[in-house]
Amino acid sequence: MHTENAPRRSGRRRLMIVILFLFTTYSGHLGATDVKVDNIQVLNRQGVLQTPLSVIFDLQWENAWNNDLNHDAVWVFMKYGSAYNNHVKLELTGHKVLQNRISESPEPKIEVSEDGLGFLIYPSKSYRGAQNFKLQILVDTTGHRISREGLMGLSVHTLEMVYIPEGKFTLGSPDKEAIQRAAFYMSDAEGQTKGLITITSEAAIPVGPKEDALYYWSEQVLYNGDQQGPVPAEFPKGFMAFYIMKYELTQGQYADFLNTLPEGWTYTRSPLGGKSYYENRGGIRLTNSKYSADNPDRPMNYISFTDGLAFTDWAGLRPLTELEFEKAARGPETPIPAEFVWGTNNYDLLERFVNNDSELVMANQLNESYLSDETRPIFGASFYWVMDLSGSVWEKVITIGNPEGRAFKGSHGDGKLNFGSATNADWPKSDDEVGGFGYRGGGYYQPGTVYSDFNPHSPVGYRYYGAWSGGPRSIAYGYRAGRTAKR
Repeated sequence: MHTENAPRRSGRRRLMIVILFLFTTYSGHLGATDVKVDNIQVLNRQGVLQTPLSVIFDLQWENAWNNDLNHDAVWVFMKYGSAYNNHVKLELTGHKVLQNRISESPEPKIEVSEDGLGFLIYPSKSYRGAQNFKLQILVDTTGHRISREGLMGLSVHTLEMVYIPEGKFTLGSPDKEAIQRAAFYMSDAEGQTKGLITITSEAAIPVGPKEDALYYWSEQVLYNGDQQGPVPAEFPKGFMAFYIMKYELTQGQYADFLNTLPEGWTYTRSPLGGKSYYENRGGIRLTNSKYSADNPDRPMNYISFTDGLAFTDWAGLRPLTELEFEKAARGPETPIPAEFVWGTNNYDLLERFVNNDSELVMANQLNESYLSDETRPIFGASFYWVMDLSGSVWEKVITIGNPEGRAFKGSHGDGKLNFGSATNADWPKSDDEVGGFGYRGGGYYQPGTVYSDFNPHSPVGYRYYGAWSGGPRSIAYGYRAGRTAKR
């Protein structure tokens, strides 16, 4: 990929983890913007009270919402120390809200995943504002003998998510220039465009130069795709509801991920070691056998696709597809020519950018309490209020442009890695241009980059690099994951 045309990035999230067991305290940073986990207490009283093994902790975050369109949520999961197979399994029911510290806040919905790997928590009814709860979460000990040492090393992790509701949406971009950017369109019998194409179900999608099929121009198969199909029914297309990380993965979150891995696996997953890493927005350091981030909220760059998949499997999530990227960006709206994520085709109101210190910031000290449908162009937010799908770091997504990508069936990670790598059979495996993923959205290589069709922002429908499965670690490549919603 040539740097003048290549992908780039932006994002942000914050999280704190504090572990309390008897007199042992551990504190770290991991997460979603303004999400905090404090005062963690592990209960294991099997005497007179017969208290089930559970974890009590405080969870709070800012700018939550539940409205007629969608809601935000926090994905919560737990780990035992830094050993192999250390994901905590949760009971499917029985969890409690011990305290709701904000009187006007509705009781939250606690939605445990079918696999028990974590839970989503979100406002149960119409609401906008802060959330602050004391929770008791029950641990499923079936088939697990949990040691005292394991309990002492227990950590709670969070990722802020956005719910993308079920429904149809349109792919592509109506400007003629979009064709040479490999945008999707509806084909006529000769392979020429007859308009945009709408996704109306999760059924298989025919691809090729034939009437009413999905098609796209391809100058190079490596970058743009093989123009083959079909896109199988199992491949997540964005019609069915799903969750997406509200922000890109941060350096603080990735450092916390590394700290839960067995030592030998960190040699594979650590981004440290490149000559210019610290000169090019890298900020993770290893001190006294502990990883930390200079700027925990800075979007994670120097992350390869296999790094991202490992994080995804570890967190019990799944990769996102390029069709889901367009759904999360545009929603059900009719595309306009060269439309950006925030709903216009210009930068007139945009106030979110990477500054000269390599930090993703809002100008004029704006905060997200002011985010609304009307202010989306100021915040660079998507139709569903997903942040930084364009203009921070390039988004790695599963492509429909080659067989390796089309083989993806949407399976979720199980929290377990194999020597530091993801284990899902349907996930692509390589960063070496073998196939399986591509880049969308655009991003920053350097502050002050001259704006183009790809950097730092790329219009929603443009996908010139939508099938390029290369670029192992770079200043401008980032990552985010998602999860299929319960039906």
